[in-house]
Amino acid sequence: MRSRVLTVAATASLIAPAALASCADSPHQGPGTGPRGAGSGVAGVVVLWPVCPVEGAPEPREDECRGEPTKATVHVRDRTTDDVAATARAGQDGRFRVSVRPNEYTVTAEVPGTEFCKPIGVTVRSGMYADVTVRCDTGLR
Repeated sequence: MRSRVLTVAATASLIAPAALASCADSPHQGPGTGPRGAGSGVAGVVVLWPVCPVEGAPEPREDECRGEPTKATVHVRDRTTDDVAATARAGQDGRFRVSVRPNEYTVTAEVPGTEFCKPIGVTVRSGMYADVTVRCDTGLR
């Protein structure tokens, strides 16, 4: 019986490191998460919103009025000094990822044809990427 316990323990000690190593290559998921040792920064998506009328219209289905991803220029600004710490370009899918050191930031976006993109405050922690969604007003009401 003792031999079987040692065999199981030895097998588990060989499998666990391999399983954990495969997690290190997975992409960031959720606010303030990310693979260890991958640096730190901000990742997210820029969307045009709203894309359905919100005043005087029947209640739309949730899947009809999600934000629409858009190209944008994204600025990550130091919250204390308002200096630009990094700039990134969001592609057609609206996604961006930029490395910055751990600190407090405000994320802003510029989208041609829109007048306002809501600034997002974010805390970047060491070894993690903070996820954000930046909404840019379409003017649709």
